[in-house]
Amino acid sequence: MSKRVSGNESRGKTGGEPAAPVAAAAAASSRAAGLLSSLGLHGLSHLDAPVLAALASETPLLLIGPHGSAKSALLERLAVALRLEHRHYNASLISFDDLVGFPVPDGDGLRYLRTPATLWGAQSVFLDEISRCRPEVQNKLFSIVHEKRVQGIALDALRYRWAAMNPPATPDAPDELDVYVGSLPLDPALADRFGFVLHLPALDDLSPEARRCVIRSGLGPARPEATAIDLPALVVRCGHATALCAALHGDWITAYTSALVVPLRQAGLAISGRRAAILAANIAAVHGARTTLGGYTVDNVGTATNAADAGRKKAPLAERSTIADAALVALRCSLPHRAQGKPVDAGVVASIHRQAVDAASQSQGDATLARILDEVHPVRRVGLALDVLKTSPGRVERHTMSLLVTDALASQDKQARWILAQALLPSLVELDCVDATTLELLAEPFISQVSFEERPNLWHEVPRSRIAGFNALVTAMEALDTGDPDQVALGNLGAALYAHDDGASEPELLTRLQSALRAQLDRADDHAA
Repeated sequence: MSKRVSGNESRGKTGGEPAAPVAAAAAASSRAAGLLSSLGLHGLSHLDAPVLAALASETPLLLIGPHGSAKSALLERLAVALRLEHRHYNASLISFDDLVGFPVPDGDGLRYLRTPATLWGAQSVFLDEISRCRPEVQNKLFSIVHEKRVQGIALDALRYRWAAMNPPATPDAPDELDVYVGSLPLDPALADRFGFVLHLPALDDLSPEARRCVIRSGLGPARPEATAIDLPALVVRCGHATALCAALHGDWITAYTSALVVPLRQAGLAISGRRAAILAANIAAVHGARTTLGGYTVDNVGTATNAADAGRKKAPLAERSTIADAALVALRCSLPHRAQGKPVDAGVVASIHRQAVDAASQSQGDATLARILDEVHPVRRVGLALDVLKTSPGRVERHTMSLLVTDALASQDKQARWILAQALLPSLVELDCVDATTLELLAEPFISQVSFEERPNLWHEVPRSRIAGFNALVTAMEALDTGDPDQVALGNLGAALYAHDDGASEPELLTRLQSALRAQLDRADDHAA
């Protein structure tokens, strides 16, 4: 039920800044072999930076992956390489006494009979199969993960809290997939306490070379003497690099994280205030880890260059690109939703990241752009940006404006998209502020409308069940003012949309069109005032 691993005897105590030759050797070794591959773990090099970041920041770490994906091996080998007093518990089997020992009376209170397997004195704890433990046990593990406390008593020696689980079963999982029936979604509050949530690939997801290395080497017990990297020294260096990143890029990280909040919610990946703060800290930690491990950055044209060369350039854009790369890695590794059984689409996350990078980079030092990008409603964001462009052409970059318009269109249903396109397209064409792809999206309703108006007759077959609704729509359209071009345009749009959508909600359609017109006029009056 529990396992005690101690590496303290093998290589001395941790702590303190390593000597320069040792640190240099560690950094050189990590660049050559990779952090996790140096521990005998193959095909996981993409996790080097987040793992080192989690170690340097001592943030709770959760691994999710199929059986046999080296979750336990990874954490056990980290504990040995760091020379930690380590505990490994199977959360599905433990009782509370396994963690703290047997309680015995001690005067007016209780004390616990400690054993080598209890939690007291541990520097790291690994809670395996955390998704399979009983709810009452999960509640008791919560304070260990979150506060480093048990029964209200501080675990003073504890530095690292790690856990692992199989992907949780979900009701809508395809039948052909392997489902871990006993692995249940974590409680959202518990999942939110793990700063880093890393997905480990299955064997068939690895590259052929990585698969061969796994098969050749196996995943046997770790041997500290075979470790080719001084991990404690690397962790110290990463801590220094993280602090430097927070000092240099703190404002950008804050702006970037803030720009993520609304798009993530719209994508069904809402984050709490705690998670936003964790994510911001993780970005600095991942950037520090990438700096420590690789010494690479991204130059102005997006190609990888040696850090020394990039440092000589001192280009602000290069700095933004580097922190932006770290931000994407941190974002992918900081969302707790997989632990809750919710899908996380990598493409959606990448798109949201690009928007947030653009927003953060442009809003730095520009209060007007910051106000636009802080607006919660996507359609109002476009309206604010148009107001700025009408008085200051070029103030909002074409790429940014295109993203704003695309986001606004994506947030609406079909009827609202058609209405929005009619309202936006004339201004966007006049200002020439969006790219060709966005113009094509906006033009689709107009193309359909022109096709409809060019028909030799406006005959349309209406099912008997919709006669009353259709007649109501016709009556409302007849009441429009034919001398008002805006009302005529809206009437034509309504007729075309009805025909194209084959019976869109008839009375509600014109109501929405009229409401859009009134809202547009109200906004114009507000801006004029």
